Amino acid sequence: MTTARRGPPLAALLIGIVALAALPALGALLVAAMSGEVGAAAWALAAGGTVLGAAAAAWLAARLGGRLHGLAREVERIRRLDLDAPAQRGGVTAEIAALDEAMEGMKGALRTFSVYVPRDLVRKLTAEGAEVKLGGERRRLTVMFSDVQGFTTIAEPMDPEELMQVTSAYFQAVTDDLLAHHATIDKYIGDAVMALWNAPKRDLAHAMHGCRAALHARALTLRLEEEFAARGWPRLHTRFGLHSGEAVVGNVGSSDRMAFTAIGSMVNIASRLEGMNKMYGTQILVSEQTRLGAGNAFVFRPVDLVLAKGAQDPLEVHELVGLTFAQDPKEAALVAPPAVVARLPAWGEAIRRYRAGQFGHAREALREAGDPREDPLVAAYAERLARFPDGPPPGWSPVTRLDSK
Repeated sequence: MTTARRGPPLAALLIGIVALAALPALGALLVAAMSGEVGAAAWALAAGGTVLGAAAAAWLAARLGGRLHGLAREVERIRRLDLDAPAQRGGVTAEIAALDEAMEGMKGALRTFSVYVPRDLVRKLTAEGAEVKLGGERRRLTVMFSDVQGFTTIAEPMDPEELMQVTSAYFQAVTDDLLAHHATIDKYIGDAVMALWNAPKRDLAHAMHGCRAALHARALTLRLEEEFAARGWPRLHTRFGLHSGEAVVGNVGSSDRMAFTAIGSMVNIASRLEGMNKMYGTQILVSEQTRLGAGNAFVFRPVDLVLAKGAQDPLEVHELVGLTFAQDPKEAALVAPPAVVARLPAWGEAIRRYRAGQFGHAREALREAGDPREDPLVAAYAERLARFPDGPPPGWSPVTRLDSK
């Protein structure tokens, strides 16, 4: 740690200010005593000394007051967890210099602490003066899970040191990108990231922000795949699942070790949506609730009706294809491919016919919806229809039942 420049003790400084202010009077008395009378020259000298003493006292008082104001502003920045702004170092007095050092040490400790706890959560607690205790509140959230395809197979042959280097670079980039798009990182689970929106900070557009963040994260991970391959590292192909619904969000654990997280069935649904990508060859799957909450700024493609194990009602699943249009030139790459958008009417017709059990008409529409050699989702439905060339068997249902969680 850099040692702050130390000035004189505060008491010595105050005595010095008083002494400087008294110097003119002492000088005048000395002149008068030496001349035997108080003449005009003595008065002029006394007046000059008074001005100089007052100026010196004012200068020192201004410096002292300025540093105290600076320290007050620094305390306010620390309270807001604004820990990256450089502090003005060095004090007018030894006490202020020591306080500078103590505050810099406190900022260092808080920087370390904020690596483990979301800063928005700490800001909320300090702003509200709330007591940190176990429990939470019911709130509507958007939750996202990301996962790396085949990570176990990738990790097994790698040296632990190299694996740590690769995953650290990956998580750093993904985390920074999600945080830049209003996310709160809930936890890391192996190679997976769980993020949420609308907690702890309120976010009425949580579904929209979640979908936009997923598109940015997809673009980022695709770039990382190329960068990692160029460095001789494995490609970490990432898939995403998003769901919006009510959960209990708050502190879980014990009184001396808590974790801020979201709990509820909707969290499990978000995780399952991520896992469903492997069934359809997609990269971002969202629920009907997230699609509706996200608004018209995005292009979605209906995927399936899915009944998860233990669930009562089927879940409408959609693929998040891209943005409808780019509000910012930087987001041009996130816009849905025009060819996919042009085939959406045919795709929608194929899905409607399939769910109605009209397999012949579904096949006709599917031929206009895309090339199964280039579109894994089209290939998945072509395979389904090929199983039943004569139409749906008795008892058939358009709902896909998942046997595992």
